[in-house]
Order: sequence, then structure tokens, then C-alpha cells
Amino acid sequence: MSMAEQMRRMKALYLGFEVTFNGGWRVVWEGNVRPLSKTYRLRVSLIQKEQLGEISIGPWCPQVWLVNPNLQLSTDRAPGVQVPHIYINAFDPMWSGLCLFDPATDEWTRDMAVAETTIPWAIDWLTAYEGWLATGQWTGGGRDHGVALK
Repeated sequence: MSMAEQMRRMKALYLGFEVTFNGGWRVVWEGNVRPLSKTYRLRVSLIQKEQLGEISIGPWCPQVWLVNPNLQLSTDRAPGVQVPHIYINAFDPMWSGLCLFDPATDEWTRDMAVAETTIPWAIDWLTAYEGWLATGQWTGGGRDHGVALK
């Protein structure tokens, strides 16, 4: 799916999401969603190209980060357990990406619209996240990452 089509569908389905960067080969949106009790600001990045000249770029699948409020890596309800289903950013864990699908099983392909897949998956993730913060139980499914806090 072309970047223009991705942008058109995002604008049609999520009026509150705005483009914060458009380099032609990469687009970044930011916007708010409210799955349950809180409003969350998300940043979504999609890269269309695999190469810029001789340089490999990526990842090819959409990436999503929680901008506001800050990602909570732990909860008193699950002592010693890191929030499930994130791609940990070792340099700044609060900017860890949300794990919304399993790239090893081709759950997302370049033919899919971010607005019709990634945003609903992020809303589902946030619903499970709110539950995890409250109870310590992750109900969002997915393959276990097996990461514990140090």
C-alpha cells in the first residue's frame, strides 16, 4: 500500500491524529486514543523503503510508542515483572515500543492499512495495559517475551 494511501486512510479514520513528520519514505503520526479510563497520546511511525542508497533502514513494520502518559514499566500488582509486550529501549526504557503483533508470523504486511490494523491493535494493547496496571494480569494475549525486571 502506498504511503499516500496510508495517510489518506489514517486521516479518514482518525481525525485527531496528525502527521508530525513526512519524509516521503517515512511518516510519523501523533494522536490521542481513549480505550477505557485514560486518554493516551501515541506516536506511530511507518517506513516505506528498505534502503536509502546503500544504507538499510527499517523496521518495515509500523512502530508505536506511548508519548503521554509515560509508559510504566512495573506495577505493584506484579512485583518484579516488567510490563509485558514491549520492545525495550535499553537507552531510554520509557521510550520502549509497544508490541502489537508478532512479526515472525506475518500478522502485519505492507498491504495492510495502519489505520485499520495498528491503531486498533494499539487500543487493544492499552486496554490490556490498563488492566495489567490495576491487577498485575496481562489479558492481551500474545507470545511471552519472558522479560523480568532487574
